[in-house]
Amino acid sequence: MLFKKSSPLFSGLPINEILLLTPLAFVLLFSTVRGQEFQLPEGLSFSNQIKYSYDMSKKLEITEDWFNLDFRSGIFSAGFRFDTFQPNDPSSAVNRGKKRFADFGFKYIKAEIGDRNTGGEFTVGNYYALFGRGLTLKSFEDRNVRIDNNLLGVKFLGRYSDFVITALSGMPENLDLSRTDILHAVDLEYRGLRFLKMGVSYLSNQPQNDQLARTSLASVRFQPSFYNFDIYTEFAVKQNEDIKENVFQGNEFIAGKGFYSNLSFYYGNFSILGEYKIYDNFAFTSSDGTVNYNTPPATRRDYTYSLLNKHPSALDANNEEGGQVEINYNFWDFTFLTTSFSLTKTLPRSSYYQRIQKTTNEPVIQLKEFYSQLNHQLTNSIYTTLAFGYSEELTSSTKNFTPILDVRYSLNDRNTIRLIYEHQQTNVSITGEDYYNQALTLEFLHSPDLVLSFNGTMETKEPTPGRKVRKTWKFLQLSYKLGNHSDIILLYGSRQAGNICVGGVCRYEPEFNGLELKMYTRF
Repeated sequence: MLFKKSSPLFSGLPINEILLLTPLAFVLLFSTVRGQEFQLPEGLSFSNQIKYSYDMSKKLEITEDWFNLDFRSGIFSAGFRFDTFQPNDPSSAVNRGKKRFADFGFKYIKAEIGDRNTGGEFTVGNYYALFGRGLTLKSFEDRNVRIDNNLLGVKFLGRYSDFVITALSGMPENLDLSRTDILHAVDLEYRGLRFLKMGVSYLSNQPQNDQLARTSLASVRFQPSFYNFDIYTEFAVKQNEDIKENVFQGNEFIAGKGFYSNLSFYYGNFSILGEYKIYDNFAFTSSDGTVNYNTPPATRRDYTYSLLNKHPSALDANNEEGGQVEINYNFWDFTFLTTSFSLTKTLPRSSYYQRIQKTTNEPVIQLKEFYSQLNHQLTNSIYTTLAFGYSEELTSSTKNFTPILDVRYSLNDRNTIRLIYEHQQTNVSITGEDYYNQALTLEFLHSPDLVLSFNGTMETKEPTPGRKVRKTWKFLQLSYKLGNHSDIILLYGSRQAGNICVGGVCRYEPEFNGLELKMYTRF
């Protein structure tokens, strides 16, 4: 017998899944290697991403697969994405009603005429769209945080002289898998000046219920660039007649507002980035509130180290004011410093949001974070990173201190050993509790195709004086490139619960103990 039922590695897996995964892995490996010997027909491309996991503690199995096929011939292109979730993650925030699902999640036909200076693109079917930096519209897919707010309808993008226009009409998919609201939007941008770009946008959401008022956004943006300065500024207002009449009794012209500004300055080895935002009742959603059309810039830092993501603060487009400053300086060829500070607080009682909610709360700090990272190459073989993070987060009422040491040692041109040590001290302000987490990661990298890593995490708490409680998680992970077209990641062990955050959008990843397989193939 190839796999004994008592084998520690497979003891928690159902035997039918072992039998399924073994030939599947062989077939995938064989087809990938063989795939290097042939080329697809001209204009045809495809990709597939699969994730399979089995939690042995919860007896929970999850299978997710996204298959994309695209074809282009002349001015025409078409494609689809087939989604398979059998079964999906049980969390409704992840599966969005697709618990057991297999169907086309995205399909389109596109025609392109003209050239990059004068021409147009017509898209019918599913599509994504972005106006500016997402203050008014950001329709996108990010599988890391399980966001897919694609629109179904028609989109036109036209270029003439120094103008670019985007016009669209589409319907988002609600939590119950229906598409009922209709979004109409248009964006016009002028690019005729070397030192300045300008744009205006208008969007309107039409609910299925004719008794509900439309919600609309209108914005204007400027993007000057001169000397070593790059600036981006956008201001937008929100309109909704129901809010204006029923809440403000006709005394307000608008129902919400959004403002975002970004300044970048570069000089030699020095650069500085500054951001400022005000989002006051500015979430732009479908009428049932389950689809977000806009994702304004969060002015938060995205982290790659695991413990820095344990206490995140998700973007709230209705009730935020704040900003972020980041400074980068390259001391010399082998030393680089990055330092950032951000502060986000809630809005005062005079805000549109509080008046709509009928609250009178004083502004409080929602998120305060400081981060500094020093990279230094000690020798030709040793590269070090010293980092420190501090954060105060309102939702979890925590203060967190996180020092990090990251060392890489190159054995030769192809082989590298890496060690990462993270320590996070946490204070819960409402209870006075202090506890800490420690994480150790050891990696062996064989360039360009293999990464073998071990991760161990320990949480130490003292619920009562003198009684310490420790909990540990450990996993092994293998990452391997199969030929030139496929990547496979295999994880076995236990993983601490945490958060995955991208641009202020966060997804909670529960504690896991079992086997996880990820594979991405593209041709």
